[in-house]
Amino acid sequence: MRQLKIGTSGVRGVVGDAMTPELIVNFACAFGTYCDGGTVVVGRDTRPSSVMLHSAVLAALISTGAQVIDLGVCPTPAVSFGVRSAGAAGGISITGSHNDANWNALKFIGSEGALLNAANSEELLDIYHASAFLLAPWPGLRRPCETTEPVERYVAGLCRAVDSEVIRARRFRVAVDFCNGAATAVGRRVLADLGCSLIPLNDDAGGSFAHAPAPSPDNMRQLAALMRSVDADLGAALNVDGDRIGFVTSDGTALSEELALPLVARHIFRKRPGPVVTNLSTSRMVELVAREHGRDCIRTMVGEGHVMDRALTDRAAVAGEGNGGVGVLPDAPTFDALLTLATVLEAAATEDCDFDALVSRAPRLFIRKAELPCGPDSVYRALDMLRARYADTRPDLSDGIRFDWPDAWLHIRASNTEPLLRVIAEADTEVRADQLFDQALTTARRAVWAHGGRQGA
Repeated sequence: MRQLKIGTSGVRGVVGDAMTPELIVNFACAFGTYCDGGTVVVGRDTRPSSVMLHSAVLAALISTGAQVIDLGVCPTPAVSFGVRSAGAAGGISITGSHNDANWNALKFIGSEGALLNAANSEELLDIYHASAFLLAPWPGLRRPCETTEPVERYVAGLCRAVDSEVIRARRFRVAVDFCNGAATAVGRRVLADLGCSLIPLNDDAGGSFAHAPAPSPDNMRQLAALMRSVDADLGAALNVDGDRIGFVTSDGTALSEELALPLVARHIFRKRPGPVVTNLSTSRMVELVAREHGRDCIRTMVGEGHVMDRALTDRAAVAGEGNGGVGVLPDAPTFDALLTLATVLEAAATEDCDFDALVSRAPRLFIRKAELPCGPDSVYRALDMLRARYADTRPDLSDGIRFDWPDAWLHIRASNTEPLLRVIAEADTEVRADQLFDQALTTARRAVWAHGGRQGA
């Protein structure tokens, strides 16, 4: 099975398999055509294949007559900022984000600085499939503009989005695992500007990833060990393109990535009006925080494009997903790990408490997650078996299948970014969460294995 995923998160796949130079050039030509030959901002992460993708993207965009603003290595939120500050038609962030190093992707950003929504993604796909590319005559080809100036302004804007003075007064000591990613240089500068002492980990932006990129507890073991040996207020693990974050307490406890959104929402609700927007797979912790502050919690399909599109439409105060991705509006129409970190520091400084105290105030629920390798042909069988297993419950079928009970919920869906079936269960008690999760995972495994057995017969 060739591994390629196309959706509102862009196009991503295994480099050298489905993710070929021809595919990259064609998608970039389609995006240049979608932008009608206007200005396009481009940035990339630090994985080795991003150099190849970067060359292909630039060549394709130039061929459509686009004026390319090339930011080089930088986090995805900086590309978003560059699009907005330049009044550009769009942007492309070249990054595999949370995927392993053998994957890579093109994230397509619209003129508002957010990932393309479902309707705009369909328009882009129509151009791609029809190969109806705008090709400029040779006098209309423009040299790319290589600059870091928008990144400089992104750093300044991020520090203005929070109360920098109150943060500086606390002189936080922060350990950060950069995973040798694109947020390394920018992250150093942001923390310096906020008066924080940085204890860096995996900060070689030209090196290989030190571990799997997603900021989950399993991938934060190295950071947790560091926190147990240094005097720091908190630890933070950044995704390689700076869109997701995970936290570690001062005693070295790696926290669930689900905590990032409720921690930020609790603080942002005190600053500005509006609901919170999240997806169907995110913990109910943020619902409880929203209820505490008299706010609505709106749920969408999984994917940053779906979440941020709804957040912009409904003028949300904050939006995010349970993977550590958080967007603080109106400052960031994309998930921004560094702004999330700055907001958490602001919360601790404003409330005159430490990070561990902030965590202790979060609602306590029990969530279980698993990923099951699953080809597209097996997904529907698994969902049908699970629907039959819980036939007495009226499910939500808007994105995979989700079941809700007064004390728990269960969500099973195909991943948008990898050939996986994701199984997530959460409950008020640990026993109930384990029971529901084990039942669902066993049923899903039987469905996948049975279908695979028939295919191989």
